[in-house]
Amino acid sequence: MPMTLDPLANEPPPVLSAAAVSATSATAAPDKNQGLLSTGFAQFKRLTQIGLPRRFPIVQFPNAPLILAFLAGVLATHIHVATRSYATAASYLAMTVWAYEELARGVNWFRRLLGLAYIIILITRVAHGLQG
Repeated sequence: MPMTLDPLANEPPPVLSAAAVSATSATAAPDKNQGLLSTGFAQFKRLTQIGLPRRFPIVQFPNAPLILAFLAGVLATHIHVATRSYATAASYLAMTVWAYEELARGVNWFRRLLGLAYIIILITRVAHGLQG
C-alpha cells in the first residue's frame, strides 16, 4: 500500500466486534427478505396478467382470490364435516372477490361477462341453500 500524506489514509480499517457483525447482519436480513418478497410479488402479478390469446385474453393464470378459492374448495372436500362449512364459506367468499374483480376490472368484455355470470350463479346457489 503506497504511503500518502494523509495520516488517516494509512490506518487500517476498524475491526467490528462479533455483536456489531451480528447486528448488521440482522438488520440486513429483513431488507434482503423484503426485496425477495417484493420481487416475488411483482413476478406473481406479472404472471397473472398473461392471457391467451394475447389480443383478447380468455384464459389467464389464476390470481390470488381464485387460487385461495380452489384451495379452500379442495380443503372442504377433505376435512371433517363439522368444519367443512368454514372452508366452503371461505371458498365462496374468495370466488365472490374474484368475480367482482373480473366484473369491475376485467381486461375485456368476455372477462367482465364471466365475472357477472359467476356472481349470478353464486347468488342463485346461496338463495337455494337458504331456502332448503
